[in-house]
Amino acid sequence: MVMGTSERALRSDAERNRRRVLDAAEALFREHGLDVGVAEIAQRAGVGRGTLFRNFPTKQDLIAAIVIDRMHEATAYARTLLDAPDPGEALFGFLEEIVGPKTLDSRALFDAIGDTFLANEEIRAAHAEIVASLEDLLTRAKEAGAVRSDVGAMDVLMLVKGVCEAASAFASSEPGIVTRQLDLVRAAFSTGAAERPLRGRTPTWADIDRAFPKPDTGPDAATA
Repeated sequence: MVMGTSERALRSDAERNRRRVLDAAEALFREHGLDVGVAEIAQRAGVGRGTLFRNFPTKQDLIAAIVIDRMHEATAYARTLLDAPDPGEALFGFLEEIVGPKTLDSRALFDAIGDTFLANEEIRAAHAEIVASLEDLLTRAKEAGAVRSDVGAMDVLMLVKGVCEAASAFASSEPGIVTRQLDLVRAAFSTGAAERPLRGRTPTWADIDRAFPKPDTGPDAATA
């Protein structure tokens, strides 16, 4: 079916309104925290509350949408690095990007969705894309001899999560903490550290899938 001009215009307007709400919410959350009301978000976005609620029925949905946007941005950046001349530097550059100031600003958003993080199908898919892109960067770095061969993407993400925790807790009092922790991560899986084999096996996306099972959405879920 060919979309008519008026229908395309309506969809374009709807997408612009959705984008305005996301941008306004992200700015207000950054300025004032997550207690900002939806009325203030709608006013900043220049839309009615009805438009906001049509796009995001709850504030949790709005927060999740911002988180998903940030995750897609990270994946897109990772893909731009796949042709970088130095695979090792590309990998570590990506890690610096995902724990940089922009991600620090989003920390409260990620914390707000808490235990529901991987119960959201879109977040789950976006997370899987990040893991896959990181795995691609890691594979190139291994082939170039820049990192040890027995490290997987989930190993790296678990280490990076520790860096994010440190950044969140100490960045304001000790700005150098992030770069120091990233240096330690780099030392942990660079080839120079490969003399002592790692114990156990590298975690996989399947392990995460099992650890955070999808919620039961079947017909009996509501009455369980």
